[in-house]
Amino acid sequence: MLKNIKIHIFLFITLSFIACSNDNDVDPVFDTDVDSRVDEQLKSYKSILTAPEFGWTLDYQPENSQSIFKFHLKFNDDNTAEMTSDYMNGENDLPTTYRVGRNQIPELIFENYSTLHSLFEAQNFSLGAEFELNFQEVSSEKIVLRSKTDQGEEKSIITLIPATATDKDEVIILQGLEARIKDGHLTTDFFRTLKVTNNLSMSEVYSSNFTFNDNTRRVSFSGTDSDDNVLSYDLPLKITEAGFDLLTPFSFNGTDFQSFIYDMGTNTFKATIDDLTVIISASTEPGFISNDFLLIQNGTRSTFGYRPTYGNAQFMDDEFLEIFTTIDANLAPNGLTMSIYFFSLDFSTPTPTANMTFRATDGTTNFNGNYNFNVSIVDKKFFFTFIGSTDANGAFFQSRIQPLLDFWTSPNGLLYTERGNFRTENNSFSNQSGSFFSIDNPISSYVIWFN
Repeated sequence: MLKNIKIHIFLFITLSFIACSNDNDVDPVFDTDVDSRVDEQLKSYKSILTAPEFGWTLDYQPENSQSIFKFHLKFNDDNTAEMTSDYMNGENDLPTTYRVGRNQIPELIFENYSTLHSLFEAQNFSLGAEFELNFQEVSSEKIVLRSKTDQGEEKSIITLIPATATDKDEVIILQGLEARIKDGHLTTDFFRTLKVTNNLSMSEVYSSNFTFNDNTRRVSFSGTDSDDNVLSYDLPLKITEAGFDLLTPFSFNGTDFQSFIYDMGTNTFKATIDDLTVIISASTEPGFISNDFLLIQNGTRSTFGYRPTYGNAQFMDDEFLEIFTTIDANLAPNGLTMSIYFFSLDFSTPTPTANMTFRATDGTTNFNGNYNFNVSIVDKKFFFTFIGSTDANGAFFQSRIQPLLDFWTSPNGLLYTERGNFRTENNSFSNQSGSFFSIDNPISSYVIWFN
């Protein structure tokens, strides 16, 4: 009984104490509301962003499979940011404003058009680049940002590291070095090749055509090895002061090539590992020609043509379109315009031939001129030898269409490439198409096969 009385007295004293207490007697868990706490956090983030004397540096890889772009960022207290990058010679390193805010979680938004926006747009938005980012980790040693809009688990991660006094200058040094990789750098030679040589036998074991896309910062090359196997690659890279590094190595016969050094004296990139040497260089000839020419040689493709009014010149250079403009100007004094031209090829005889028909019109009547050629294929290249006109209209038109005849009789030959179904803006047709490329000019003509 005495025990129960003691328990009741204890409970009474406890309840009395609680009842007499007020808010000032108990320390709260939080002394501010949620919004105030978030505002303080955002102020802290901005303070950390603006603190480093020399700004921040980062290697920006939009997605794991993409190339790396070097950046330097300096955040200012007035919500402006100075951006320096090695992308496209820094041409889009424009003044921008930034915002440290929150949606569901704290975020960093670059508000004005800049290099980040340019990368976002590149190659039809395929890079996965970003200018809206979520804070994932923030400290004075590093800031980790995560893509805001990427879907799925593979969101791109950006890590900012405090820059040194020389980091910005090192990015500036990289600006413009993309030009060394591009076709035509310091040369008029049109082609660029990547070749692998065995240094012991001094034999070429792989030869390919090499291209560089400066929008995506990727290299592509396709060619054949010594066993005539076609090997194709499409690889991301990062620019270095010495040359470039492939992020995914070029692997050939078990040997991985990753770092390529530029030699200004020879205008080449070079990598040597053990007995193999890879050289990327300019050339007057392609390193690889496909076997598409066989479709013409075996008669699968025999009659092709093109008329300017088709309006589909996706594989036709502007210089070739100018040929049509020149021909129309030559025909204009006679009240004529170009209508169409087409070739019929015959490889069924020991001496292959071609007949070209050129058609002009005065709006009501068509006038055809015909021309004969001998045709040969040497090292997978087409050579058209002009024989002459075969009718009066052909003789009349000949001087007026000389730019077209000059293209088809290019002294160093024409390369043929299949281009799939003929398409216009609104339609796709069963007709196959292709393109002939002149090594001499060099320009390309799009053609449509009629058979």
